[in-house]
Amino acid sequence: MLKAQRATSIALMMALDAAALLLAFFLVWQMRAGFGEFIASMGKTLGYDTSGWVRLGAKASAKAGAQVLTNPDWRQIAMSPNPMVNLSRNLWVLYFTLLSWGVLLNFQHGYDLNARRNARQEFALCAYTGILGTIALLAFMATLRWDTSRLFIGGLLIFGVLSLWLARVLVAPLAQKAAKPRRNVLLIGPSSAATRYAQMIDTPAYQWSRLIGFIADAPEENSDSRVKHLGGLSDLARILDGEVVDEVVLVRSAETERGPNWGNILELCLERGRTVSLVEDIAPPTNAKVEATMLGQMPVLTLHNTPQKPLALAVKNVMDRALAAIMLVLLAPLFAILAVLIKKHDKGPVFYSQERVGLNGRKFKFYKFRSMDVNAAEILETMKRDNRAYYDSINVMEDPFFKAPDDKDPRITPIGRFIRKTSIDELPQFWNVLKGDMSLVGPRPPLPKEVAELEPWHRRKLSVKGGLTCIWQASGRNDITDVDEWMRMDLEYIDNWSLWLDVKLLLKTMKSVVKGSGAS
Repeated sequence: MLKAQRATSIALMMALDAAALLLAFFLVWQMRAGFGEFIASMGKTLGYDTSGWVRLGAKASAKAGAQVLTNPDWRQIAMSPNPMVNLSRNLWVLYFTLLSWGVLLNFQHGYDLNARRNARQEFALCAYTGILGTIALLAFMATLRWDTSRLFIGGLLIFGVLSLWLARVLVAPLAQKAAKPRRNVLLIGPSSAATRYAQMIDTPAYQWSRLIGFIADAPEENSDSRVKHLGGLSDLARILDGEVVDEVVLVRSAETERGPNWGNILELCLERGRTVSLVEDIAPPTNAKVEATMLGQMPVLTLHNTPQKPLALAVKNVMDRALAAIMLVLLAPLFAILAVLIKKHDKGPVFYSQERVGLNGRKFKFYKFRSMDVNAAEILETMKRDNRAYYDSINVMEDPFFKAPDDKDPRITPIGRFIRKTSIDELPQFWNVLKGDMSLVGPRPPLPKEVAELEPWHRRKLSVKGGLTCIWQASGRNDITDVDEWMRMDLEYIDNWSLWLDVKLLLKTMKSVVKGSGAS
């Protein structure tokens, strides 16, 4: 029953989305061509005098449409070179739009009935879907070498997003509420779990459910009076036989484990044809996302603390590698010039490689243009050991991190000061991005010795790939020296990640580099 009701609700949402896109398509078509121009074009193709039709407005429009459909020469209209009159081509555009937007919505959990989005989040979902769908449509039309009306495509994007958003925010909740038959739920578990369950199903996403009561051998004295206690575990068979119960929710708790084993409870419910849902009575952290899956015949609850947007993450990965490859080609002449200048100083290597820690502790070689003396590590250790006062005075970070102004750091070469000031020394990391070790945007990958000193809550920054830039980097780099603030910025990025956030950080980083913000 639950699956059937969910399927009905999802089908209703999909139908409303399709209707919204159909409305947008019709509006854009008519706004682009105009009722009069549209009718005149059809009439001219068929050899009719349409001057009177235009004056008749909508009534004449319907009449003209009927004539087109019944006329044997309708194919002349369908194959007209005018993209606004070409019925066949526009129908393909409509079909492709409905299919691509629907697939994109599904990939972004747009048809997840448990998802709770406010109006702003719903608009972001619709806008993101519209942009990607329009890109796909343009690629589709370019492949077929069709002429494209930019006004038509742009109008379809704008009106499609707006109509889809309004349908989801205003119409869908009312339609779903009217279409959902109520199902009766019996909960087996402590009264505290029953109270939480009752509060949860009192939200729009769960309006199809009604908790008729709960079963527990020893209900808590402070149990919610609104949740009815129907008896103990020994009364389960009697309650199932005497009450209207559509689904049984079995909450794993100490009480249910002390009573009859789960196998007996499941068998008793299933042999009577009742649907059974198993619930773990746990409270995941506020930043965790919970996903229910099946491992063979074993139900599994997975908790994530990183973004779970498969389509957006796939786009991010493709864009990372594509842009990295393009930048490496474009920057090749600059790399050659820098190689000569760096070699001229001390004949040492052009590139500096260092072991860094990436996704979930994976170690990789991290590349930069060498901006320091070939003996930089020894210089730092000597300074730390023999001149600790100076070391502490120039270090703007806290141990174990070390960062000093370039004009005071004895390790940095003359050409090194320039490439660090302009962040040119970071450009070889496009190779790390191309290899998949890093991303264009993400927390800066730390050194192994820095990881060893991180606080437990700092370590969540390693749950995503490190990046060329991040909130800390884009916000002024060396201007922010507090480690905890730096880590909070990294976690803020993880918790609020989106493709649009990546774009904003890339643009902000470019601005910081041009202005020299935070560069020492």
